[in-house]
Amino acid sequence: MRLAGALVTQGSPQVWIDWLCRRALPLWSEAGYDAESGSFVERLALDGRPQWEVPRRVMVQARQIHVFATAAANGWFSGADELAMRAGDAMVARYWDADAGNGWAFSCTRQGAIVDARRDLYAHGFVLLALAGLVTLDAQPRHVALVHRTLAFLDRAMAHPAGGYAEQCPGVLPRRQNPHMHLLEAFLALHETGNCGDFRPRIAAMIDLFDRRFLSAEDDVLSEYYGEDWTPVDDGRAFEPGHHFEWAWLLARTAAITGIDMAGRIERLLRTAQRGVDARGGVVDQMGPGEPVAADYRLWPATEAAKAFDLPQGRAVRASGTSDVLAAAWQSFITPAIAGGWIDRVDPRGAPLVDHIPASSLYHICTALDYLR
Repeated sequence: MRLAGALVTQGSPQVWIDWLCRRALPLWSEAGYDAESGSFVERLALDGRPQWEVPRRVMVQARQIHVFATAAANGWFSGADELAMRAGDAMVARYWDADAGNGWAFSCTRQGAIVDARRDLYAHGFVLLALAGLVTLDAQPRHVALVHRTLAFLDRAMAHPAGGYAEQCPGVLPRRQNPHMHLLEAFLALHETGNCGDFRPRIAAMIDLFDRRFLSAEDDVLSEYYGEDWTPVDDGRAFEPGHHFEWAWLLARTAAITGIDMAGRIERLLRTAQRGVDARGGVVDQMGPGEPVAADYRLWPATEAAKAFDLPQGRAVRASGTSDVLAAAWQSFITPAIAGGWIDRVDPRGAPLVDHIPASSLYHICTALDYLR
C-alpha cells in the first residue's frame, strides 16, 4: 500500500513542481550556471559537478533562459528574472552576429570563442522562444528588435522553395519536421506576448506544412526525415511518440489562438502516440509499425506525454495518462538521480544509458509543469 500511495503522489504535477522549485532550479542556477561567463553549462556529471569545458550550444542557453523566465512568471524561484536577463545578455553578446555573420552561431567555448558557426534552424527556434520569455518579463525594445531581425534572417537566408526552412545555413539533408515544430512553438509564444506583432500568418503557414507534408493521411505517422521536396526518407515508418505528443499539445495552443478546429488532428496524433506507452506509463523512444524500434526510455517524451494526456482528447485515450506517465518518469529518471538532477535515458530494465545530466531536458520538464500547474 505504501508503494501504491507513493506512485500516486509521484504522479501529481504538484509534487513535480515542488521538486522543480526546491531542487532543480537551485541546482541549475548554481552548479548549472557559470557566473564568470554569464552562460549556462551544457551538462553536469551524474554527481552534480559542472562540466565546464563542454562547448555550449546556443540552443541550451535559449532553453535555460526560457526555463528561468517561466519560473519568474510563475513565482517559482526568487531571482529567476534577473538570471534570465543576465543569461540573455550573454547569449546575445556571444552568439548573435558572431563571426561577422547574420543569425545565431551554433556553439562556443566557455570563454566565448566560436566552436561551430553553423546557423541551425532548430537552434533559431529556441532563440525565438527565449526572446519571447524575455519580452514577457520586460518588453525591452532591444529584445523585440532581435525577434524581428532573427525572423528576417530566417526569411532571407533559410526559407526553402519547397516550403518551410532549410535545416541549416548552408543547407544540409535530411530535412526534419522537428525544427518546424519548435518554430511553431516560438511563434505561439511570441504572439502571446502581445508585444511582437501578429504571428497568426506564420502560425498558419506551419499548420499548412503539417497538413501537407508531416502527418501522413495513410497511417497518421509523423515522419522525422525528408528529402529536399519533403518526401519522407524513413520508409520503415518508424516514429517518435514524443513528437506526436508534442505536436498534439502545440496544436491545442494553436486552436486557442487562431480559432481553427484542431480536434481531429490531435486525435490522430494521440491514437498513434499511445502505441508507444507501456502499461505502467513509460514512453518508449521510438516505435516501428509494430514493436518498438528503440525500446529504451528517455525523460523528454514522458513530459510531452504528460501534457498531451491532459488534453480532452488525451483523457479520452487514457484517463489516467498524465498521472501514469509522471509516476513512471519519477521512478525511472528522478529517483535514481542526485537532488535536482535526472537520469536522462534508461534501458528497458531501468539501467542508466548516460554518464551525465544534460541541461537541455529542464526545458521539457518546466514547460510541462507550466501547463499542468
